Amino acid sequence: MVYTIAFDSVHMGDPFTYPFMDVFPGKKPTMTVYLCKYFIYAIPLYLTQLEGCLFNATFIHSVGLIKRLFQILNKQVEEAMIIKDKQKLKIAIKQHQELLNSSAEYNDLAFNNNLKQMYSVICAPLTENKIKTVTIYRENTHHDNIDNPDDSEIHEPQPSTSGSSMAPVSSSANSRMSRPTEVARKRKQTSIIGYVPKKMTVDSKKKIDGALLKLFTKDYQPFRVVEDEGFKEFVKLLNPNYILPDRHSISKTYIPALYEKCVVEMKELVEKEAQSVCMTTDCWTSRNNESFMAITIHFIDSNFSLRSVLLGCFEFNDHHTGVNLSEKIKQTLDEWNLKKKVVLAVLDNANNIKNALNILQIKSMGCFAHTMNLVVQSSLILENSLIDRVKAIVTHFRKSTVANNKLHTYQINNGISQPKKLIQDVQTRWNSTFYMISRFVELEDSIRGILGLVDKAPENLKGEEWIILKEMCQVLKPFEEATRVVSGEKFMTSSLVIVLSQGLVDVCSKMSKMNYNPRVLDIVNKLLCTMLEKDTWKNLEKSRMLCRSTFLDPRFKNIPFLHSTSILETTKEDIIENLTAIIRNEKNQTADRNEQIPPPDNGSEEVQDLQTFRHQSISIWDTIDRNAAEVQPSGTSTSRAIIEVQRYLEVAILQRNNDPLNWWRENSYNYPYLHILAKRTLCCLGTSVPCERVFSKAGLILNDRRCRLKNDKVKMLLFLNYNSN
Repeated sequence: MVYTIAFDSVHMGDPFTYPFMDVFPGKKPTMTVYLCKYFIYAIPLYLTQLEGCLFNATFIHSVGLIKRLFQILNKQVEEAMIIKDKQKLKIAIKQHQELLNSSAEYNDLAFNNNLKQMYSVICAPLTENKIKTVTIYRENTHHDNIDNPDDSEIHEPQPSTSGSSMAPVSSSANSRMSRPTEVARKRKQTSIIGYVPKKMTVDSKKKIDGALLKLFTKDYQPFRVVEDEGFKEFVKLLNPNYILPDRHSISKTYIPALYEKCVVEMKELVEKEAQSVCMTTDCWTSRNNESFMAITIHFIDSNFSLRSVLLGCFEFNDHHTGVNLSEKIKQTLDEWNLKKKVVLAVLDNANNIKNALNILQIKSMGCFAHTMNLVVQSSLILENSLIDRVKAIVTHFRKSTVANNKLHTYQINNGISQPKKLIQDVQTRWNSTFYMISRFVELEDSIRGILGLVDKAPENLKGEEWIILKEMCQVLKPFEEATRVVSGEKFMTSSLVIVLSQGLVDVCSKMSKMNYNPRVLDIVNKLLCTMLEKDTWKNLEKSRMLCRSTFLDPRFKNIPFLHSTSILETTKEDIIENLTAIIRNEKNQTADRNEQIPPPDNGSEEVQDLQTFRHQSISIWDTIDRNAAEVQPSGTSTSRAIIEVQRYLEVAILQRNNDPLNWWRENSYNYPYLHILAKRTLCCLGTSVPCERVFSKAGLILNDRRCRLKNDKVKMLLFLNYNSN
């Protein structure tokens, strides 16, 4: 009305005045004219807009009801799936289908694009999660109604398209839905029961429980990880039917049960396969000031594979005297029935362990890696001042963020794609000192370029000192390689001890004649003198077990003993003596077995004569068997042992990078008695590294996050980790 009065004059295109200019002529329009114009034209236009607003409000209200019904039915479907109520699930999905069909009619109406977009935004998120289930149910509707005729009589109300009330689906919609039903009628469909989540079987739960326990036995995760919200949600998404056990159940039930099972399996393995074992033992003190003792055994099974078993990592709070240690070792060996099977015990050079094994009358040998560590550390004392200066520079770069970043940037600017960091050494491991010096020399250019740019940096090394460090790396490299080779526990190492000791002496003898810096030559001479004078080093070739292992290694045989005729003859005689004992034992066992076989009861003499006649009449091998028995060698056990050893020496030497146990596996039939001696001898190790690695893993368990873990749980976790492989 205001708009009409404001435009007093007639304008072309004016919606209120132009259509009526001829109906109401006059120079000056009056109020009556404007009222007439308004009622004739404006009111119908407003009514049209009002009708659209009412229609939109009705549509939005209907969609809101549909949305609410979708939420209710979704909840019903989920509840039915949880409680495994198949009938309730079937009814809920059928109602869900009918509601979805009714709401889908909005897509066929001639609404504008904005209304269609509004529908899709509101309804799509609700139907997205259940559309697959409803589609499957549509295809199965006819099949299920045939099996259950009562289901066809269920008719639920459907939402109307024009109001808030619910009305049945139109006939046109039913006709459209009947076509896919007719297609589905021709195919055999799976019942709706097939889509109900099945209850987890006992076997499935055991498999998942076993995989869960590996988190604690393999990865050393704390027990309370099962109570972390993130982990619980992760497991629920993987398998909603699996119920996580709590940490108390894992600690008090699952882990002890798995431990007992593993103990039984390991005892059966040792009883069946272990004829001779090598034992390693050591002691360790944790960060909680608790003392532990570990014992491992190593043996070769029937398939000529080296096996290792951890007998236990026990709490040992008594005084570490030889008597106390011997009692604990004896108790463990008796429990596993191994007292008579231990052929060698490898240990560190501590006197208390030596005394304990002497009390038990078990042959022992010092750890070769520990012996090398003592030799090298005694020689590096000559350059302690230089090594301390290197440590000071390394410590500065590792503690100063600015210096470390500058070192990193300097390497990148000089074209190094993967910058490296300096390595700090460990006081008890000489090879860590070698790694520190080696990395320090490798980054010489970067260190020299950065030390002058860093505030409060340690004094740089002189040119001569850099040369000394480089030559020290060359001198120590053979010892690092020997330490790395002899520290393996997945392959036999006792046969390498004599070979490596001879090689290190030979290398140092050659380096002492090279044109090194005098300070480096002093280190070389110190290494050489220490090796030749140290009793544990000199007595290596006097050990019968080490000589026997080296001789029976097809990669070496008698070669390491060619420099000494006496050692070679002694070793060969020892091999023949042990082999003779094996041959005699085998003969005695064969004779005992033959005596235990009762003679056959053939009845009367006539039956015996008949059987003899039949045997003679049908046998075609009598002549060859009789002649073969006459030409069988009738030598003594010693002569047979000598022949077998000689045949072994005449075979070509195996290449050094090949597996000697694999060679014995393939040639065991060629050496029927010598392979038995090899199986009993080659199980020995050259170091006590297996026990050291057990204690390294124990340090991972007894951390700050698990400070309340009891010692019996530590024992179980270490046992399971070592023996589960």
